[in-house]
Amino acid sequence: MITTLHARLAAILLFTAVLALSGAGASFAQGIQLPHAAVRTALIQGSENEIGLQVKLGPGWKFYWRTPGEGGVPAQFDWSGSENLAAADIAWPAPRRIAIGQADLYGYTDEVVLPIRLKPAVAGETIDVHLTLEYGVCKDICILRTDRMQHRAGIRPTSADLAQLAKWRARVPQPAQAAGLQLIAIKRLPDALVVTLQSAAPFHNPDLFVEAGTEHWFGRPDVSFSPDRREAKFRLATAPTESVSQPLRLTLVDQALAAEMVLKP
Repeated sequence: MITTLHARLAAILLFTAVLALSGAGASFAQGIQLPHAAVRTALIQGSENEIGLQVKLGPGWKFYWRTPGEGGVPAQFDWSGSENLAAADIAWPAPRRIAIGQADLYGYTDEVVLPIRLKPAVAGETIDVHLTLEYGVCKDICILRTDRMQHRAGIRPTSADLAQLAKWRARVPQPAQAAGLQLIAIKRLPDALVVTLQSAAPFHNPDLFVEAGTEHWFGRPDVSFSPDRREAKFRLATAPTESVSQPLRLTLVDQALAAEMVLKP
């Protein structure tokens, strides 16, 4: 896991060096002490075997979504020190697109809580959670850090923690069909992906995030609408040499709407 993260960092350093030469973008670094209150992480208790990873960010700092955007670092979750934990299912609230120089990162500002469903290895017995979290946060520079957290699942939750988890769980994208969203067409061009979506309610200011593994890049979408704004066409630039052979995950964010669908290649 650490080897993979360091390989990712090497690519990021090259990417941001190019941005620095052009006078835009952020610098990445390791081993730098974060300013006081720049970021705080904690595990909070939900109902039964649900917990939340709470990330509180100081002014101007950003935390990455599961797909971080251009030059970003996806968080790495290591649960190997836990007891009676068979699986941890992480849900990701809908991200924002945040400009850093000439690049976009996908993530969060101020605060985010990731709802996590825990599956016990032995039902009815306590789960002791030991999480090693490797992640990046950005402001003027982007810093990689490692936090270690412990939590005994099933303790009595506070009303504030339950409210926080409910708030952020409601922001996790729902299946497209349940959200009244339908795929009309998808076209793969040599240098772009064109996606047409139809909505039961008019679109406002939608953004579309496309995921196809860590090696594929999709730019900021150029969006056009039908007269009634119930149909939107998204054109996302891609590298001309990329051939996407993996499933595409589309996440649509538009005001309070957040929905996703997965398309086979």
